[in-house]
Amino acid sequence: MKNTRVARGLRNNNPLNIIKNKTVRWLGETNCDSERTFCQFSTMAFGLRAALKLLRTYYVRHGCITLRQIIRRWAPETENKTVAYIHTVCHLTDKLPDSPLPPMSRDTSDVWQTVVLAMATVECGLDELGREHLRADLENAWSMLYY
Repeated sequence: MKNTRVARGLRNNNPLNIIKNKTVRWLGETNCDSERTFCQFSTMAFGLRAALKLLRTYYVRHGCITLRQIIRRWAPETENKTVAYIHTVCHLTDKLPDSPLPPMSRDTSDVWQTVVLAMATVECGLDELGREHLRADLENAWSMLYY
């Protein structure tokens, strides 16, 4: 029998598993007391938009310009298998861990959407079909990024 359990990040419309923060309220975030740790969003596009905004903050404000720097901050070794996470994301994006990524802009949407899909793969255990299902929501999230 096939396991039909849906990953927590998908149930929460939060495929990168953004942790709740009392001082930050995301556009589209719902207030559900059933989830104590991770944000929940009304739609997948809002969850992906929040992920993109956080990654942009990592890049601009914290100087995390490589996949290794981003993932070490996103998924610290005290809580995750960070080396495996980096390896998987690099494999799925066809990027080297220490190669600088381009700044997030309208012209670099392909790069950043690929990074988000790869990170969602690690966070939620997605296969190719799962990534394909997120693509339309990710396009929508990218279009909302500059609100």
